Amino acid sequence: MPAYLDCIAQGVCTVMASYSSWNGKKLHTDHFLLTQVLKDQLGFKGMVITDWEAFDRLSDPYGSNYRQCVLSSVNAGVDVVMVPFRYELFLDDLFHLVESEDIPMSRIDDAVERMGRIQKTPSSTR
Repeated sequence: MPAYLDCIAQGVCTVMASYSSWNGKKLHTDHFLLTQVLKDQLGFKGMVITDWEAFDRLSDPYGSNYRQCVLSSVNAGVDVVMVPFRYELFLDDLFHLVESEDIPMSRIDDAVERMGRIQKTPSSTR
């Protein structure tokens, strides 16, 4: 853990959520770990990015209840998604969830702010 804490202290720009689970909860949907611990307690200012096709892998059977996967991941603290194939469905679901206020605009604003902060970081320090 000390190496990870040092990376955060040094201003690492991205953290990727893994496919693993902790205490029975998929990491991509774990608000406690992604937001309360990583962002709030440890002061991580960068972006949390999904693993490849993570939303499809959150449900059983694979790829089902996609809207719920988007909802739980974005609200947990995911800022950037790697949706290689079902991006239109992702965007439709995301827009619906924001319009219905299931995902607060403040969550989107936070993700955009984190992306903007990284864009302003000199490439030699990324």
